Amino acid sequence: MALKERLFQTLSKLEKAKALLGKVHPVAGMDGIFVVESETQPGKRYLVDLEAETCTCPAYAQGKTRPCKHQVAVVLSLWLREKRERAQARTARAAERPVA
Repeated sequence: MALKERLFQTLSKLEKAKALLGKVHPVAGMDGIFVVESETQPGKRYLVDLEAETCTCPAYAQGKTRPCKHQVAVVLSLWLREKRERAQARTARAAERPVA
Protein backbone atom coordinates (compact mmCIF):
# COMPACT_ATOMS: atom_id res chain seq x y z
CA MET A 1 0.00 0.00 0.00
CA ALA A 2 1.34 3.40 -0.94
CA LEU A 3 2.29 5.97 1.65
CA LYS A 4 -0.60 8.25 0.72
CA GLU A 5 -3.20 5.52 1.32
CA ARG A 6 -1.62 4.48 4.62
CA LEU A 7 -1.59 8.06 5.84
CA PHE A 8 -5.18 8.61 4.69
CA GLN A 9 -6.19 5.57 6.77
CA THR A 10 -4.25 6.90 9.76
CA LEU A 11 -5.82 10.35 9.47
CA SER A 12 -9.28 8.85 9.09
CA LYS A 13 -8.76 6.79 12.24
CA LEU A 14 -7.48 9.86 14.09
CA GLU A 15 -10.56 11.81 13.03
CA LYS A 16 -12.82 9.01 14.33
CA ALA A 17 -10.83 8.87 17.56
CA LYS A 18 -11.23 12.63 18.08
CA ALA A 19 -15.00 12.16 17.98
CA LEU A 20 -14.67 9.74 20.92
CA LEU A 21 -12.63 12.02 23.20
CA GLY A 22 -15.52 12.84 25.54
CA LYS A 23 -16.35 9.15 25.78
CA VAL A 24 -13.04 7.92 27.23
CA HIS A 25 -13.11 7.03 30.94
CA PRO A 26 -10.34 5.50 33.08
CA VAL A 27 -11.36 2.51 35.18
CA ALA A 28 -10.81 3.40 38.85
CA GLY A 29 -8.05 1.41 40.50
CA MET A 30 -6.89 -0.20 37.26
CA ASP A 31 -3.94 1.57 35.64
CA GLY A 32 -4.01 1.53 31.86
CA ILE A 33 -7.60 0.25 31.61
CA PHE A 34 -10.21 2.49 30.00
CA VAL A 35 -13.86 2.28 29.03
CA VAL A 36 -14.76 3.93 25.74
CA GLU A 37 -18.42 4.55 24.97
CA SER A 38 -19.62 3.58 21.51
CA GLU A 39 -20.24 6.49 19.21
CA THR A 40 -22.97 4.71 17.26
CA GLN A 41 -24.59 2.37 19.81
CA PRO A 42 -25.89 4.15 22.94
CA GLY A 43 -25.10 2.17 26.06
CA LYS A 44 -22.43 0.05 24.34
CA ARG A 45 -18.94 0.30 25.84
CA TYR A 46 -15.57 -1.16 24.94
CA LEU A 47 -12.70 -1.97 27.26
CA VAL A 48 -9.23 -0.81 26.21
CA ASP A 49 -6.17 -2.24 27.97
CA LEU A 50 -3.10 -0.18 27.08
CA GLU A 51 -0.59 -2.61 28.57
CA ALA A 52 -2.04 -5.65 26.80
CA GLU A 53 -2.70 -3.49 23.71
CA THR A 54 -6.24 -4.84 23.36
CA CYS A 55 -9.79 -3.61 22.84
CA THR A 56 -13.07 -5.48 23.10
CA CYS A 57 -14.59 -3.85 19.99
CA PRO A 58 -15.62 -6.05 17.04
CA ALA A 59 -13.13 -4.45 14.63
CA TYR A 60 -10.22 -5.29 16.93
CA ALA A 61 -11.52 -8.81 17.65
CA GLN A 62 -11.84 -9.52 13.93
CA GLY A 63 -8.33 -8.21 13.29
CA LYS A 64 -9.64 -5.55 10.92
CA THR A 65 -7.72 -2.70 12.42
CA ARG A 66 -4.85 -2.39 14.86
CA PRO A 67 -4.81 -0.10 16.69
CA CYS A 68 -8.55 0.49 16.62
CA LYS A 69 -10.16 3.91 16.95
CA HIS A 70 -10.91 3.23 20.64
CA GLN A 71 -7.23 2.61 21.42
CA VAL A 72 -6.27 5.72 19.47
CA ALA A 73 -8.92 7.73 21.37
CA VAL A 74 -7.48 6.61 24.73
CA VAL A 75 -3.91 7.52 23.77
CA LEU A 76 -5.04 10.81 22.23
CA SER A 77 -6.97 11.64 25.40
CA LEU A 78 -3.90 10.94 27.55
CA TRP A 79 -1.63 12.93 25.22
CA LEU A 80 -3.95 15.95 25.26
CA ARG A 81 -4.20 15.82 29.07
CA GLU A 82 -0.40 15.71 29.42
CA LYS A 83 -0.09 18.55 26.92
CA ARG A 84 -2.53 20.68 28.98
CA GLU A 85 -0.67 19.84 32.20
CA ARG A 86 2.68 20.85 30.66
CA ALA A 87 1.19 24.13 29.44
CA GLN A 88 -0.26 24.85 32.89
CA ALA A 89 3.10 24.10 34.52
CA ARG A 90 4.87 26.48 32.12
CA THR A 91 2.31 29.19 32.85
CA ALA A 92 2.72 28.69 36.59
CA ARG A 93 6.52 28.86 36.34
CA ALA A 94 6.30 32.02 34.23
CA ALA A 95 4.01 33.63 36.81
CA GLU A 96 6.53 32.88 39.57
CA ARG A 97 9.43 34.60 37.79
CA PRO A 98 10.28 38.04 39.11
CA VAL A 99 9.64 40.91 36.74
CA ALA A 100 12.89 42.61 35.73
